[in-house]
Amino acid sequence: MKRTLFRILKLVFIILIVISLANIIIWYRENMRIKETVDNVSDYLNIDEEVYEVDEKIKEYNKDIIGWLKVDNTNIDYPIVQGKDNQYYLNHDLYNNKNSAGWIFMDNRNSLDDQNIIIYGHHRRDGSMFGSIDNLFKNPKTGKILLIINGENRYYQIFSAYETEEIETYLDLNYDNFQKTIEKFKNKSKYDYKQNLSDVEQIITLSTCSNDNKGRIVVHAFKK
Repeated sequence: MKRTLFRILKLVFIILIVISLANIIIWYRENMRIKETVDNVSDYLNIDEEVYEVDEKIKEYNKDIIGWLKVDNTNIDYPIVQGKDNQYYLNHDLYNNKNSAGWIFMDNRNSLDDQNIIIYGHHRRDGSMFGSIDNLFKNPKTGKILLIINGENRYYQIFSAYETEEIETYLDLNYDNFQKTIEKFKNKSKYDYKQNLSDVEQIITLSTCSNDNKGRIVVHAFKK
């Protein structure tokens, strides 16, 4: 009886090791694909006299590409997509391949005239996608976001960064009382960025998972 139990436990242990190794290999391969993709598309972002432009030929990779996102003091420097829903790019990469890293994407409901532009990305442990967004908590004195879209360079200044489990509160595109809402966002911030929001007409919101997907890390920045 003891020998049988020992053999069963041994078999279970071996199976768990094999599964763990398989998951590590898959995770590694997915990360390598992401790095290769970023290397392949990096030449499509050009700068001329401090003005960034995204080469339209990049859409040959994916027609959902709408622009580029750069965030100071992070690794966030990616072309962004906007799909037909907010689910597809949670587990598909820029080439439409299955990948648990997903890709950086704008809320499918958004237009560029909305008060709140919402962009999502996974909080990857290797620092890819929105995995380096934690840097914005470490250095609250700096933090600019650049959205390159429709031939325009849109600059945003961070005014709030926090963790929350109230996921729905920041996902509206427009607000009846915009000024009151962004002041609430400011008051939630882990740090006081000391920004005046009196004339703000638009913000950008970066959203990523935290605490094993039980909560969210949220960053808000206003259009300058």
